[in-house]
Amino acid sequence: MFYWVKKNIASSNGSLILAYMNISKIDFIFYTYEFIIVCGLIFQCSLGFENDPTQPTTSLPQNSEPIVIEPNFIEKDECPKQIRKHPTLKKEYIDLFIEALQWCEKNIKLGKERKISPLINVSFSRKGDLLGYYEPSTNKIMIYVYKHETLRDNIETFIHEYVHHLQLRNINDNIRYDRLTNKKGYYYNDYEIEARELSNYYLNDCCNFLNIK
Repeated sequence: MFYWVKKNIASSNGSLILAYMNISKIDFIFYTYEFIIVCGLIFQCSLGFENDPTQPTTSLPQNSEPIVIEPNFIEKDECPKQIRKHPTLKKEYIDLFIEALQWCEKNIKLGKERKISPLINVSFSRKGDLLGYYEPSTNKIMIYVYKHETLRDNIETFIHEYVHHLQLRNINDNIRYDRLTNKKGYYYNDYEIEARELSNYYLNDCCNFLNIK
């Protein structure tokens, strides 16, 4: 009985409140329904923003440096040149001296540049004491290859004679050469001293170019 009385009292109180607010029961149900729908829409929208894949999940650092990966270069060992073999044929010797001439014309400078290259010839003769000579009248260098013990000795003589090619350009140079030889002797001739010094100075570089050890 106590329960029934309490329920009736609650019902009567609710009716009094609705009556006081001038709201009918139908309107109250309608407003309640609309309120529930609005709350559901708000809740659904909040879930959509949380699961939106277009929204960035993590923030990128500002003014970050670009990552640069340096390429790894593998150094390749250059194939060493083969040491030049000792020539046996006359043509092989001449080809060797032509290469030496090209190096000399590029690297040895003495006075004005000579526009005419010397002719080159070799001899296998072992007679006499001459290792080689330069003949100004024919502009020819002769090398007695068999009178040298090594290829380096041949190249040294060739450079010596090439310096004479640069020294003796005209008849006046030839006259002065002969006069100095008569006065000082062959070994102390100024032209011969200069030719020996320059051939000794340039020998190693020329032999390195020719790959002669």
